[in-house]
Amino acid sequence: MNLYLSFFLSIYIFYMFNYFQTSVYLSHPLDIYTNKVSFLAHTERENHICHLGNIIGYLLPIWLISRNFLSFSEKSLQKINNIILNSIFIGSLLMNMNAFVYFLPLYIIEYKYT
Repeated sequence: MNLYLSFFLSIYIFYMFNYFQTSVYLSHPLDIYTNKVSFLAHTERENHICHLGNIIGYLLPIWLISRNFLSFSEKSLQKINNIILNSIFIGSLLMNMNAFVYFLPLYIIEYKYT
């Protein structure tokens, strides 16, 4: 794993999930269910990311940087990385289209360069 790429992606996802503001809200068919739970509601914030997404925006950068210093085998580390990224990919696709669009560049770069 490239430390510089991990650092860049960490800054990107941290900013997009926590500080990026937009007036564009990409509606999702499951919004009627996710907006009923205050922890998952994302319509009132300007970046349209729920509290769960904000937590992901803090934890994912920690993972992206720390994976470069772990002493697992390359195969095990890649498997763990795939599980984490695929889980976030599917979760954002099912819950919040804004989060999905923000996460998509990171997902593409990860699979292109790792």
